[in-house]
Amino acid sequence: MAAIAFGYVMLLFVACLMTGLRWQMIENGTCLVMSQIQVHAPDYYPSRSIQKTLGGRQGTDVSALLAAVISDRRVYAAAPRVYGYGLLSAAHRSAGVELMGIVPDEEPKVTILNRQVVKGSYLTARMPKGVVIGDKLASTIGIGVGSEIVLLTQAADGSMGNDVYTVVGTFCSGLDAVDRGLVLMSLSSLQDLLHLAPARIHEVGIKLNDITAATTVAAALELQLDKTLPVRVMAWPELAPELANYVQFNHGITFVLFFIFFLLAVIGVMNTMLMAVFERTRELGMLMALGMRPGQVIVLILTEAGGLAVASLVVGGALGVPVLWYLQVHGLDLGGATGGVISLAGVVVGRLWYGRQDFPAYGQAALGLAVTALVSALYPAWRAAHFRPTEAIRKV
Repeated sequence: MAAIAFGYVMLLFVACLMTGLRWQMIENGTCLVMSQIQVHAPDYYPSRSIQKTLGGRQGTDVSALLAAVISDRRVYAAAPRVYGYGLLSAAHRSAGVELMGIVPDEEPKVTILNRQVVKGSYLTARMPKGVVIGDKLASTIGIGVGSEIVLLTQAADGSMGNDVYTVVGTFCSGLDAVDRGLVLMSLSSLQDLLHLAPARIHEVGIKLNDITAATTVAAALELQLDKTLPVRVMAWPELAPELANYVQFNHGITFVLFFIFFLLAVIGVMNTMLMAVFERTRELGMLMALGMRPGQVIVLILTEAGGLAVASLVVGGALGVPVLWYLQVHGLDLGGATGGVISLAGVVVGRLWYGRQDFPAYGQAALGLAVTALVSALYPAWRAAHFRPTEAIRKV
């Protein structure tokens, strides 16, 4: 019972942690900058040309597009975006950057980069010429909050766009590429810099009520929107294949760990039942001499194994409750061991690794251990059923 109960506690521990890691990586990977679903022009991704806006050169009715997206009840929020690439100059230094134009009041509903601001403030409508940059970019250029910078870029019409902006804040996302190369600015300011009309945007970022439905919702939105506007709707597994591959790898690792614990349970139960059978050889021989058939002996041993499994699972479940509670509320402190923020597959995990409830996995673990216990008892039951009563009775 102790072996099976401990095995069940470990399976609960593994399932909770691995599910939490998958969820944490998906949430952090999609909610930082990327978003869970993106809507583009059909030929925009992955080249990301500034000329290829939704609706072509004529653009589209942005308000109507957002309303059509939000009309799906599975969508929590949507926000328009514009992208560009250019050169940031200040204090006799310069660096290549990616420019991201957003609506300051709408983007925080889709992503959480506004929560990563470490100095200054986030973008506001009151400062259309304000920008927010990564802390590593600010350190490289040698600027800070309040500094003026010059952005130089090639506009959509082939001309050169340039203007002066003020740094209103710096953020720290934990991803080196983002902190060194991303500049956030208002959507209208970037459109002016790129010489894009207000109706021309590159992307709509979408957040869902249930992230697990991303692929299904993306397919449905593409069918709906394509009736009035040529679009390509991409869910996060397509936008971040490395993250999707890691999620699948995580599932595989969980299966391997479950298999190892099941194998240990097989060895433990089989050893226990064999010892129980051999220690009661005389008693089993007496029962068979009194008329118990081999089939009844097998049922007896399997019933004992089943009772052992049920009692062990109850004890293991009771012991596992505080473990699961601790993982979900407090998590495991990874930062204490490494001294920094952990990132996997290009995604920030954070300092704390939290668990997450996975009741189907808990049920599968319990069922697997119960079946394992019964299967492990088959051989001892078969041995007991083939005892010869006359020899078994004389066994000491």
